[in-house]
Amino acid sequence: MPDLQTFQMNAGRIESDAGQTAVDHFAADFQGLRHFGTKIGSALELGDPWLGAVREADATLMFVYPAVGVGPDDPGTGGMIDARVPLYELIETLSQEA
Repeated sequence: MPDLQTFQMNAGRIESDAGQTAVDHFAADFQGLRHFGTKIGSALELGDPWLGAVREADATLMFVYPAVGVGPDDPGTGGMIDARVPLYELIETLSQEA
């Protein structure tokens, strides 16, 4: 199984030991997921998303803000892996990283 690349989000910055290319790829997907989640949250009066995930045939990406109700400038954790993995395993791993 490929290695999980983890990312730390804080005050609008995304950082990782995975390298700048991985950060750029994660940031693009993260921004899209967060934008989509914010639109849905606004329409349904639910507020900002605290979790977002996309799972494809050969990749899984997730972001999580462990404290419900936090804003986009609060600390969060993200993960990206080149495999289709169960979302519950990924959220458990990322929640423990935060």
